[in-house]
Amino acid sequence: MIIDSRENSSLSEAVITCCNLAGIKYEKKFIEIGDYTFGNIVIEAKSMSDFLASVRNKRIFNQISNMEDNYEKCYVIIYGHVSQAIEYLNAVRNMTYYQQKQWGEKLKRMVYGAFSAIAMNTNTTPIWVTSSQEAANIITAMRYNMDKDVDLQKMLPKKTRSDDVRVDILTNITGISVEKAKALLEQFGSVYEIAGLDIKDIMVIDGIGKVTASNILDALRSREEVKY
Repeated sequence: MIIDSRENSSLSEAVITCCNLAGIKYEKKFIEIGDYTFGNIVIEAKSMSDFLASVRNKRIFNQISNMEDNYEKCYVIIYGHVSQAIEYLNAVRNMTYYQQKQWGEKLKRMVYGAFSAIAMNTNTTPIWVTSSQEAANIITAMRYNMDKDVDLQKMLPKKTRSDDVRVDILTNITGISVEKAKALLEQFGSVYEIAGLDIKDIMVIDGIGKVTASNILDALRSREEVKY
């Protein structure tokens, strides 16, 4: 595991402790994107107050975009309670009790809205826990289980998600939603034509970065079995 050298928080200390207990090797060095990386996985970790600040200045979505352009699997781990975000804003603005109460509801809606927006509108998985220790446990467990296979038993046949077989073909590729599949087909015409594109051509579609574009071409061109 690589830990960003700029991470000097209670979380990074807890992660290091967990790594030592689990026998996981780690090193601290500068990471341009994210706070923790291993394999093709990146994690951006934020305390509740940091998350609120990044939502208010919209930096979180730029960070997510950069992660998705460079890594296969992306996660945002948020740790803490909404009340901590309210305390943060109070410290910045020195609000009265009445103002705190007014802002409290607004901040809750802001946090819940941003969390749901990440879950529904990006290819990044948000995880919310109550403490830095819980976040450290999850980060360490993710690294520990990274190379382990999980045997998923399919009880029911997979249902077709649309009325267009071309859309279903594309949505089986990691990172491609129904909306992105339709956008690709509308822009380029057919699956055959998409397979003949360059990565930079595919990246003109909103929400598709370099990694996802590469996944598309690998799936459509490879003569070998493609696994995710």
